[in-house]
Amino acid sequence: MKNLTQRDIRIDILRCIAIVSIILAHSEPGGLLFQLRNFDVILMVLLLGTSFYLSNKDKKKSISYPVYLGKRFKRLIVPTWVFLTIFFLLFYLISLINGSSYYFNFKDIFMSYSMFDEGIGFIWIMRVFFLIALISPLLLKVNQKIESNKKYFLFLSVIYVVYVILQSIAFFFHGSLGLFFQNFVLYGIGYGLIAAFGMRLKLLSKKELYIWASTFLFIFLCLCWHYNFNSTQHYKYPPQLYYISYGMFVSLFLYIVFYIKPIQSFLNNKFIMFIAQNSIWLYFWHIIFVYLLKFFGEELSVLANNFVTRFAFIFVCALVVTYVHHLLKEKFYTSVQNSETSKKMAVK
Repeated sequence: MKNLTQRDIRIDILRCIAIVSIILAHSEPGGLLFQLRNFDVILMVLLLGTSFYLSNKDKKKSISYPVYLGKRFKRLIVPTWVFLTIFFLLFYLISLINGSSYYFNFKDIFMSYSMFDEGIGFIWIMRVFFLIALISPLLLKVNQKIESNKKYFLFLSVIYVVYVILQSIAFFFHGSLGLFFQNFVLYGIGYGLIAAFGMRLKLLSKKELYIWASTFLFIFLCLCWHYNFNSTQHYKYPPQLYYISYGMFVSLFLYIVFYIKPIQSFLNNKFIMFIAQNSIWLYFWHIIFVYLLKFFGEELSVLANNFVTRFAFIFVCALVVTYVHHLLKEKFYTSVQNSETSKKMAVK
C-alpha cells in the first residue's frame, strides 16, 4: 500500500471545484455549460468517501455508532435546519417590508425541513450527505476487509446490479412508501456506491486510475449515443449509469490532472482552501441570493438577465456572507475559550 501520511491537497482543490460548479449550475448557465459542470455532486460524494477513509483509516479504536451518528447529525442536519430557519425568517421579513403575501406555504417549509426534493429545492443534497454518513462506517469495514482492488470493485459491481433491479421495481411502491424508497433507499445505494469508490481512491495506482477513467468515459460515450446525446441531468434523480459515468470520468480526470505539481501548487492557496473548508455554508448562503434573483429579478434585471452577472452576484455575495460568518464563528469560539481559561485560572 502507498504511504498515505502526507496530506493530499487535491481533495481540497477538488472540493472547491465541486462547490463552485454547483453554484454555477444554480446560476442557470447555457445548455452546454450546464452539462459540462454536471459532475459536481458526483465529485462531492466521491470526496466524502475519500475524506472519511483518510480520517478513519488509522484509528485503532472505533467510536460507538450512536455517538458517531450524533456527531454527523450535529454536523449535517442541525446546520441545515439552522439555515432554513434563517432563510424562512429572512424572506418573511422581506414580505412584510414589501407588503406582499409570504412567498412560501406550509408544504414548502415542511418539505424543506424534511430535506425532500420538493420545498425550496437545493436541500436534497444534504439528505444525500447524511445518507452517506449513515453507511460510511459499514463501507469502510468492507473497504478494509476486501484488500484486493479487483474483488472490491467486483463487489461494488454486484451491488450496482442489485441497485438497477431495485430501480426497475420502484413503480410498485406508492404513497409514503414510494417516497421513502425513492428518496432514501435508491439515493442511499446509488450515491453510496460512489462514496465506496471514493474510499478506495487513495489506494489506486496511476495505471488503475487511467483504466477507471477510460472505462467511465467509454461507458458515457456509449450511453450518450444510446440516449441520443440527451442531458445527463435527466438521469440524476436518483443517479443512473449515464449520469454516474460522466461524473466519475470527469472527477477521476481532474484527480489525475492534479498529480501535475505546477497545477497543484498554483491552486494551493488561501482562497481555494477557504472555499473548500467552508463549502457547506457557502452552499447554504448562496441559496438566499438565488431566491433574491428569483423573486426580484425584474428589479435586479441588470444582474438577473445575464448568466455571468447572475453567477457573479450569487457567488460573490455568498462568499462575503460566508467570510463574515466564519469571522464571527472564530470570534465566538475564541471568546468561549478565553472565558474557560479565565475560569480555570480563577479556580487555581
